[in-house]
Amino acid sequence: MNLSSLGALPFLWMGWSFFYPYFGFCEGAPFKQEDGITSNAERQSCWEIEEFTVQQECTRCDDYTKKTESECMFSGFVEKIKCNHSGQVEYRSCRSATEEELKFWKFEGSMLSFGTVFAILVLFRQRTLDRRAEYKVLQQIEAI
Repeated sequence: MNLSSLGALPFLWMGWSFFYPYFGFCEGAPFKQEDGITSNAERQSCWEIEEFTVQQECTRCDDYTKKTESECMFSGFVEKIKCNHSGQVEYRSCRSATEEELKFWKFEGSMLSFGTVFAILVLFRQRTLDRRAEYKVLQQIEAI
């Protein structure tokens, strides 16, 4: 049994299952409840209607806070803000620039890796097909 008869599917599955846990592709915000119940998260925050200053930059939430605070559930990061007019201090969800950059470079690295692997597979397949075609031509020449 040669390698070309197996096809690429087992290798794709092996590669995906190896790299999947490291990229966090399925991280996302939970679905919004649509059952008509109003909660504190649905009320309009002061930073949506007035000017504010950022008191603490975007920081990562700990595991407990991610599960209990609605602001931490969406992105896993939160920043502390103070509204200028009312003086109210609130937290709001934010995206970390360093985390986004890290995800970008992970994606770029994975695409480079997959591109390299598939380029090598294409070269291997092309050489195999060239050898088969050359062998058929030689058989046709010998038959004459």
